[in-house]
Amino acid sequence: MRLAALALVLTALGCAARAQPTPVLPPLLDDPTVLRVGTSGDYPPFSSLAPGGERTGFDVAVAEAYGRDRRRRIVFVPFRWPELAARLVAGDFDVAMSGITVRPERLVLGTMTAAVARTEAVLVVRPGSTDLRAGEGLRVGVNRGGHLERVARAHLPRTTLVLVDDNRTLGNLLAAGTVDAVVTDTLELATFTAPFRVAARLSQDRKAYWVRPGGEDLARDLDEWLRERERDGTLQALRDRQLGRTLRPTLAPELARLVDLVARRLMIMPLVAAAKRAANLPVDDPAREREVERMATARAGASRFPVEDYLDLVRAERTAAKTIQRASADDAEPPPPLAELRMALDRLDTAIDDALRDAAPADVPRERIASALRADADVPGLSDRLLDEIARCLRRLLANDA
Repeated sequence: MRLAALALVLTALGCAARAQPTPVLPPLLDDPTVLRVGTSGDYPPFSSLAPGGERTGFDVAVAEAYGRDRRRRIVFVPFRWPELAARLVAGDFDVAMSGITVRPERLVLGTMTAAVARTEAVLVVRPGSTDLRAGEGLRVGVNRGGHLERVARAHLPRTTLVLVDDNRTLGNLLAAGTVDAVVTDTLELATFTAPFRVAARLSQDRKAYWVRPGGEDLARDLDEWLRERERDGTLQALRDRQLGRTLRPTLAPELARLVDLVARRLMIMPLVAAAKRAANLPVDDPAREREVERMATARAGASRFPVEDYLDLVRAERTAAKTIQRASADDAEPPPPLAELRMALDRLDTAIDDALRDAAPADVPRERIASALRADADVPGLSDRLLDEIARCLRRLLANDA
């Protein structure tokens, strides 16, 4: 990865030098029998580290199951959340598996696998607390450097954030009254020992595995393994055991993957808007649009989907993308270069094509597809009408047995 890209990671993803670097293991990239898995150890129920050194959690169990099936020795590499992106880019581990949230800026670096769990970011208070929605003067605890800090800053601008470096301390801080509230997610909240109350729901999130740049073969194999384990029930059994029996998917795995990928494409559009503004470029880019349609026509032919139906989906996505770009507000953080954003979009378009072939044929009501898209793509400027049009195009393609 170029030095400029690494500098972008350190700035845009907030990989602040506030935490001391964690010692890393010697490079093992030349040993195909070893898989180095980045894990935080402080994020139950995904990744926990006991005082005796035992690692537990859903993602730990998934990593170990993958290692058994692929005959690879799993070496867990600890990381701190503020340094996650920089260490992934540096190649300190091959994949991060620790309750990693799908975020647009993360999609530009490396590759994120299919979503393996869904949760909500929430503002949590002690029972009996008065209405705290205004937030002014509120002291809110949140884990430093991760997704939830960014959610807190975006949704609670009038609060005072109390950043912690050990996620496991949040419940104790709230119970002791050291903070007025904490930002956590509904799955982590279920592991707190004290009873708390959800005061506000801030975002709907998906968890996936983040593969280092250059690890495309690993990402493909992980995704194939995840598809197999979805089909044979292994992943759902792990969810039931580790995350709770109430957490059950609402769509078939293949369709859920397709919807997730389309949503990821839309999630990147505010970054595209920022990159265009930084380069003094207009939202409309006819040359790029022609290139995208050319690539889509080739994919449709190779996949045996009707070309016009395929292009209808591409055009519906483009209309939504432009609407999001025009609605996007200025961001204080520098965006990734436009060329890197387009590479990420091209990767997603290829993945969407693969997911369409995996999911078709499927007889799914358009309304169910639109509802799932609405949950996965919570992006400013994205109207129900635009989502319904994308869902209509997907429904038509899924009806074809390509």
